[in-house]
Amino acid sequence: MIQFLLGGRIMEEHIRKAMNDSIIMEAGKYYGLRFEEIEYYGGFENFIYIYKRQNIEYILRLVHSGHKAYNQVLAEIEFIDYLARNGASVSTVIHSVKDNIVEKVKIDNESYFTVTSFIKGKGGRVREEVKKPEFWQNLGKQIGLLHKLTKTFKPKHKRIVWEEDTLYKLAPKFLSGKEDEILKKLNERMKKISSFPKNTDNYGLIHTDLHFGNMVIDNFGNLTFFDFDDSAYKHFISDIAIVLFYHFAYRNPTIEIKTEKSLWILNNFFKGYKTHNNLPKEELLHLQDFLKLRELTLYIVIIAGGEETIQSEWGQNYINS
Repeated sequence: MIQFLLGGRIMEEHIRKAMNDSIIMEAGKYYGLRFEEIEYYGGFENFIYIYKRQNIEYILRLVHSGHKAYNQVLAEIEFIDYLARNGASVSTVIHSVKDNIVEKVKIDNESYFTVTSFIKGKGGRVREEVKKPEFWQNLGKQIGLLHKLTKTFKPKHKRIVWEEDTLYKLAPKFLSGKEDEILKKLNERMKKISSFPKNTDNYGLIHTDLHFGNMVIDNFGNLTFFDFDDSAYKHFISDIAIVLFYHFAYRNPTIEIKTEKSLWILNNFFKGYKTHNNLPKEELLHLQDFLKLRELTLYIVIIAGGEETIQSEWGQNYINS
């Protein structure tokens, strides 16, 4: 999900104040790093750093316990590690010097950072590639592989079911009063989606947030998916809806153009998807429900961000689109 400002800037400051050089040094030691080798890269709830080994760039990520508990991060990394070992287009997980896929750095008696590391994906943002059918076919192929692999994934640690996301639990708080109608629509849509049949052919642990900001593409057209921070148990069609939703989210085309382009995208997407996985045709009937769910979810994200986010160019463009 787009960085959810849980509790607004208060939460951000709380997490930022917990970070210091000694935390970074201790985290680095788990991967045989000296402090001067670690360079800050960015992040909000998650602190992202870069380090290099033999001209290969790596990510060092620190997740505050106020954002995600250790067991949930462990479940996320366990899933990514499984996908990477089975040929999926995801960032390779780096094991610590203790041969663990996650480590923990204590802050105090109640809070901590969970530390993970990956090989940084090669390439840049998806841009002009969206005009080519080959891109959509390859994207479908790689997402199809994710869905195929999740069918046989037997986790030791389990991620949440999508309805348990903190954003949905706090939605009544953010949508009280004048936004009651939005909350009603959200509850109705969630109830409807929760009633859909679930089986190994249509439901499992998925990324849930596969927009173009969470993938990179290299000069050869190879994709790398990252940021499984929101991974959860959900219908496979949701991943496909997310890709489609964000392709149009800020463009505001006419219904005719959107329909024509969507059919072109989906036709090419499923040519690739079927290489690895077959999604029951009836699942496509639910595509609109998941598109609407993301529309409502993103609206809540903006409202939860407070006046600064609401009045931002991005916030106003979305609300008024």
